[in-house]
Amino acid sequence: MTDPFSPPPGAKVTRTVIPKDCVVCDVCNKATTDENFKALEYMEWYESRLLCAECCKKYQWRKSKEMMETFVDEFQQGDDLSDTDLAKPMEMTTW
Repeated sequence: MTDPFSPPPGAKVTRTVIPKDCVVCDVCNKATTDENFKALEYMEWYESRLLCAECCKKYQWRKSKEMMETFVDEFQQGDDLSDTDLAKPMEMTTW
């Protein structure tokens, strides 16, 4: 069986790197950091998403047992996120 996550032998592989200029809320797409990845407001990070302060208040499902099991971290205004995975460029590999 061929591994669907690996290019077939001889395939031309292209890697695209897309730098980020800030971190955004995964629900409303609001910028939550400045260009230096300093937090502009409170936010919560889960394995599946990042929520801005407004979405944290609006969506109480984040307090469910399933979501709490995926909780990664929370950030306060002024926190530096530049060394987190949230600030890393997006990378796509195609073939």
